[in-house]
Amino acid sequence: MKRLSIRVALTSILGMIVAAILALSFTSYSSLNKLNSNTQDIGQYWMSRMVLAREVKGNFNLMRLAYARLLMASTPSELERELQNIADMAETVRKSMQEYEAGVRTEAGRQLITALKPEFDAYNLLGEELAEIKKDGQTLVATSLFKSKMNAQSDKVNELVDELVAKVIENSNKAVADSGQVYSVNLSTTLGIAMVTLLISIAGIAYAIFGVTRPIGRICTAMRNLAAGDLDSQIPFEGRADEVGEMAAAVEVFRQAGIANKELERQAEEARIREGHQDAETRRRTAEEAEKLRFATATLGSGLKRLADGDISFQLDEPFATEYEPLRYDFNASLKQLGSTLSSVMQSVENIDNGTREISSGANDLSKRTEQQAAALEETAAALDEITVNVSTSSKRTEEARTVAILANQNAAKSADVVSNAEEAMRRIEESSQQISNIIGVIDEIAFQTNLLALNAGVEAARAGDAGKGFAVVAQEVRELAQRSASAAKEIKGLIHNSSSEVDNGVKLVRDTGMALKAIGDYVSQINQLMDAIATSAREQSTGLAEVNTAVNQMDQTTQQNAAMVEQSTAASAALAQEATRLRSLVGQFTLSGRATSAAVSDHRPAAAPVRRAPAAHGNLAVKEEWSEF
Repeated sequence: MKRLSIRVALTSILGMIVAAILALSFTSYSSLNKLNSNTQDIGQYWMSRMVLAREVKGNFNLMRLAYARLLMASTPSELERELQNIADMAETVRKSMQEYEAGVRTEAGRQLITALKPEFDAYNLLGEELAEIKKDGQTLVATSLFKSKMNAQSDKVNELVDELVAKVIENSNKAVADSGQVYSVNLSTTLGIAMVTLLISIAGIAYAIFGVTRPIGRICTAMRNLAAGDLDSQIPFEGRADEVGEMAAAVEVFRQAGIANKELERQAEEARIREGHQDAETRRRTAEEAEKLRFATATLGSGLKRLADGDISFQLDEPFATEYEPLRYDFNASLKQLGSTLSSVMQSVENIDNGTREISSGANDLSKRTEQQAAALEETAAALDEITVNVSTSSKRTEEARTVAILANQNAAKSADVVSNAEEAMRRIEESSQQISNIIGVIDEIAFQTNLLALNAGVEAARAGDAGKGFAVVAQEVRELAQRSASAAKEIKGLIHNSSSEVDNGVKLVRDTGMALKAIGDYVSQINQLMDAIATSAREQSTGLAEVNTAVNQMDQTTQQNAAMVEQSTAASAALAQEATRLRSLVGQFTLSGRATSAAVSDHRPAAAPVRRAPAAHGNLAVKEEWSEF
């Protein structure tokens, strides 16, 4: 399998890291936007829908209670006051329904509010009929209308309002479930992408260390050994099919040139020994050959010294002897190959540097966005806490209202007992009045008989003459007394008759009051049931908001975990940048044609370590040079 070049490998790794970070940013951004939208939808829309629906229900029940108080009104002022209260309540209910209808999203909600309006209008028509009957003084007829038709119509209205509340609760619960699903998907996706990014970063760092930095360091060590005269050690990584292999192949050419140079020296020495006794012509030729060899070895030694100093921007321009010219050509070709390889490595280093800067910038941007999203989640959590507190407060107030309704029901029951006792007392008063009337009748009869007896006694006294005058006077007094008794009995009888009429009216009013109190007791019982339903719904809503609050807190924790992963990616990018700086420093020791790579890097990068040079050793071989550690 063909090995990828360093430039392609590092560019691919950086591209995968950037793609993973972009995917992580997009996933986190889109998921948090969705969660934020769902949370705002629950907190701002569905909560307001719930409040409006319950306002409709509560105001409608208060309107029913106002009709019950209308039945109990006994004066025109009370009647007008209750009618005004009913009109105000009806207007409030209409406004609540209009406000609810203006923000309806679903077709089911629109159908329910559309069906609710005519039912409410029908209830108002029955209420207007009841008010007219009450104004005519027909309380019993109005009470019968209230118990029969209006109660049935109010049940229809309450049933539609309950369906409306149930739809709101169902939709809000659906939004909560949707938020939970988005959170689960976001958590899994974010963790997966973060792990892939971390693994790619670790792989990139490992490749930079083990695939680039260490091989180049070993090649540099081999070059120092070669400059010191070690021609027996093999050049590592010569067979690699990338820039490192090309660099090793170029150094191998230098080693082979040194071996050939050493072999030439040996042959020259043997020739000098073998031909030492030849004639002057032979010595001259030998001297010429030696001079050619010396020139070639000196030139190669100078070139190797410059190479040991890191300068590969030169060429051996002076021609050698014919037999040594291939050596100069190979040396120059090796320098060109090494320069090309180092230029490619430098380009790769610059690409790595630019890539790490982009990764660092992207990681910083992602960190800022993550912090902003975390702040938004904290604000959302705080808003949900406030909503939860408000719902809890509403639940407590509903419980208090329920307690007050129970007390009102008990008081209404006691009032009904009092009215029943009053009705029984009125009945006993009526019976006593009847008995008194009978007694007065007897007294009236006695007075009538006494008057007749006194009249007869007067007649008899008149017949007796003077002897009966005294008796006639007594008879006259008795007659007047009987007349006064009859007159008083008649007046008392009239008073008792009037009292009986008033007692009858009182019994009727007490009976009507008892019926009204019983109706109020029934209404209070219904209100108590409605309060129970509202309290149950408030508890369910409080539980749902608590679950949403928990989900938002979990999302906040996930955002913090994402921030930690971004910091890890940033640290990995920084480590990769350090390795790139070290590689830049290593390559910077070489002077390439057209530019000097040993120039200082930018301010935020550490400068390359300077080359420590040892004193030159004169000779035919390349000079020794101590290189800085890679």
